[in-house]
Amino acid sequence: MSTYNDIARYVEGEMTAEERLAFEASLASDEGLRQQLALYQEVGTTLQQHFNADEQRQQLQHTLQSLRGGFSGAASQPAKVIPFKKYLRGAVAVAAILIAVVFVWQPWKPNLFNKFAETSMAAPVERGDNADNILQQAVSAFNKKDYSNAVTLLQQVKERDTANSYVNFYYGVALLKSGRVPEARRIFDALYAGQSAFKYEGAFFQALGYLTEKNREACKEWLQKIPADAAKYDKAQELLKELK
Repeated sequence: MSTYNDIARYVEGEMTAEERLAFEASLASDEGLRQQLALYQEVGTTLQQHFNADEQRQQLQHTLQSLRGGFSGAASQPAKVIPFKKYLRGAVAVAAILIAVVFVWQPWKPNLFNKFAETSMAAPVERGDNADNILQQAVSAFNKKDYSNAVTLLQQVKERDTANSYVNFYYGVALLKSGRVPEARRIFDALYAGQSAFKYEGAFFQALGYLTEKNREACKEWLQKIPADAAKYDKAQELLKELK
């Protein structure tokens, strides 16, 4: 894998003929590397222009540093001088990395999964039996984001009422948010295969499960299964735009 140091050596003509051929072969097949090289060159040109504009100021600073060294006494150690070319290369690499972080990764943007997976569990109608009590505890745990506990409680309710799509859906979401993606996937598959009110809710969270695995194509496929009259349609379209 090529690094910014490899890019710098390529730009500065410091690679051997063999290294240069290998690097150019990587450029031909790696769009990301081509973008990094273009970014490095652009940043390098900008910084070079800046440093050239300040060349007289730098010369003056070097002169002052030399004079200061002359008056500091024979016992003092000379300051370490970093070659300008090496310093410029380091500055370019750092600037290019920072630009890549800010404009490509965009760390200020919220995690897409966290943004779209936010949901709360509606409290069911109370019936007064033991199963209802456990379900109420599950609702409380789910809404407190204690998903591991919610999974345990919902599983108990699910064992007594296996066809309850409400319980199955939130059980699947709790599994997903606990990192148990394959188990959640089976729940969402079953919901989508049925005709309950949670059919397309299940499809949406199935898409989010693939999103956690960075499988954008599978994520998009599931989002596209959600029809325009479904409650999650607008959210699905919004996420599709984010994935482009």
